[in-house]
Amino acid sequence: MSLSGKSRISVAICTYNGERFLAAQLESIAQQTRLPDELVVCDDGSTDQTLSIIRSFAASASFPVRIFENERNLGFAANFEAAIRRCAGELIALSDQDDVWYPNRLERSEQELAAHPQTGLVFSDGDLIDEHGRLLGETLWQRLGFDAKRKRALLAGQFVILAKHRFITGATMMFRAGLRDRTLPVVAGWIHDEWLVMTAAAFADLRPIEQPLIRYRLHGTQQVGFANKLEKRAEGATPAQRHWHRVAESARELQQLCNALGQAALPAYLQHLQFLQFRANLPSRRLARLAPILTHYPQYRIHASGLASMAKDLALAR
Repeated sequence: MSLSGKSRISVAICTYNGERFLAAQLESIAQQTRLPDELVVCDDGSTDQTLSIIRSFAASASFPVRIFENERNLGFAANFEAAIRRCAGELIALSDQDDVWYPNRLERSEQELAAHPQTGLVFSDGDLIDEHGRLLGETLWQRLGFDAKRKRALLAGQFVILAKHRFITGATMMFRAGLRDRTLPVVAGWIHDEWLVMTAAAFADLRPIEQPLIRYRLHGTQQVGFANKLEKRAEGATPAQRHWHRVAESARELQQLCNALGQAALPAYLQHLQFLQFRANLPSRRLARLAPILTHYPQYRIHASGLASMAKDLALAR
């Protein structure tokens, strides 16, 4: 805790050749109504002016800026893990290098955690902007399908929703540092924010903040975003190949997660994994799939998209 009795807040930002947008993001952190107690920067081998921008910012910042340069390129997920491990605060907020925060981003997140002691991680909506900073008239939650029904399910502890959908963006998150040892390391192949969210849910409540707290930038040079999160699960030359690859990839990832959690694995995750494995092992002959698919109709309603998913599993060639 700080001398004021408030929790210390660390902001973890990972950089890689981010000179184009980084200064605007750093300035938005400096303009917070609740300033961070430290900014931890992990650079992944930038070859542009990124480090110069950070050092210039650190020289005038009103809070400590700790800069770490990786000896080798780690990739975005491992780089975020390295930054999180170096944070000294009781609360940790993640930051991308190319967004812009609204002034109350840290204050509002801290307030939500203080008001809900059982909550370990909070996340917010974000306004989408283009590479020039222009509002696109849509939010992260709208784009990712995080609607009122899914909010109610999450708040009710129906964590199968986390296994089915990816709607929590790391750039909007703040979490208690006590979760760090329970959620790290990030297993290879996973995106850091998805791993943090799904493991954190096994140990603490997750809570959405209804308002946009950042402007989330969409541009062609993003290292990772919600578009390429989905692309890696949709490889294949045909719709059928992409469908079955998504099923198999989702089962593989969830198996990794359950293995890492061990006894702490949520029943919802185990049930969803069992259903994905059933789908991944359906027979190649369509007629032979009919009876087992019909038998699993209740599971299709809970763990997939009901009749639409049943139709795909029956019709698409394997």
